[in-house]
Amino acid sequence: MGCLLNVFSRQQLDKKKIALLQNVDEVDEIRERITSYSIQNQYINQEKIIDEKPYRDFTKIKFLTANEHNKIYLVQNQKDNEYYILKSINKQQLEYSGMQEQLQNELKFQKEIKGEFIQKYYQDFMTKKKCYMILENVQGGSLQQLMQRKQMSEMEIRFYIAEILIALQDLHNNNIIYRNLSPNNVLIDNQGHIRLSDFSLCHFGIECNSLNGNIYYQAPEVNQINNQNQLSDYWSLGALMYEMFFGYPPYFHPNIKIYKKNKRDQMLIIPNQISESSQQLLRQLLNNEIQQRIQNESIKKVQYHPFFDGLDWQLTKTKQLQSPFIPELRSKSDINYYLQEQKYLKKVEQQIQ
Repeated sequence: MGCLLNVFSRQQLDKKKIALLQNVDEVDEIRERITSYSIQNQYINQEKIIDEKPYRDFTKIKFLTANEHNKIYLVQNQKDNEYYILKSINKQQLEYSGMQEQLQNELKFQKEIKGEFIQKYYQDFMTKKKCYMILENVQGGSLQQLMQRKQMSEMEIRFYIAEILIALQDLHNNNIIYRNLSPNNVLIDNQGHIRLSDFSLCHFGIECNSLNGNIYYQAPEVNQINNQNQLSDYWSLGALMYEMFFGYPPYFHPNIKIYKKNKRDQMLIIPNQISESSQQLLRQLLNNEIQQRIQNESIKKVQYHPFFDGLDWQLTKTKQLQSPFIPELRSKSDINYYLQEQKYLKKVEQQIQ
């Protein structure tokens, strides 16, 4: 009798499993249809979805880095033999996480906005599963990596902050809020000048209200999900400048909750080991009250701040000033600085674990 009951129970369980599996298949099919429909109609027109041919024009040389939604490769174009950065974006992952708008914004930005200090965009193409972007091959690593290698002088910091400021002006003059300024997104090109990268969080408009970006470089209004505008980017610039001087962002604490409390409740502490003009500019940029921060329409006042005394802005804009650091590159396919950064990140991960 007991055996019969066991057989009966197993049969019932098997039926339930089959029913569940059928439901899972139905759910997956529905999800796939929704994804396909959304991809084709929301932000990628059917006629723009092409075959793999353009992708085959580029030979992958080396995998460089990856995150949840995209992978970055060094590639060579078989037509002109030049090297480029290929950004491969998984469209379904974006769809499932509700981040399609980020891809829209990034493509729109790359096609419309140009600047001497912005990573160059060349082309993009779609397949049913992926979006590919072909970008400038920037070989000098990131500002994050540069800060890890050496303690910068005030003159060096002035050089990089001035170039980043010009890049932000290019964005703001086109009614764009960057929202993604951090040392990892400031690249160093082959002549040592900066290139802003990763425009997936750009907002087209003068105001927005959302949580985004690296928390250690987010303005207080971003942390509190209050109204943000172009002045939020200047707080991020101040946080970056602070780290370049002292080796860590303002209010820093490895515990995120304590960091947020510090930023909310503590006064800004600026060690007096740096010049008075540097301290003044940092206080101006890192003012937690957005309305008291540097006014966007008076950005020229920032350029004439005593911190920038002796800097020729025209030579800076045209990249005629020699960079304090010029990457040592053996060839157009040299990825040594990428490898150095990967080694450092692995070391940090091991220390955290």
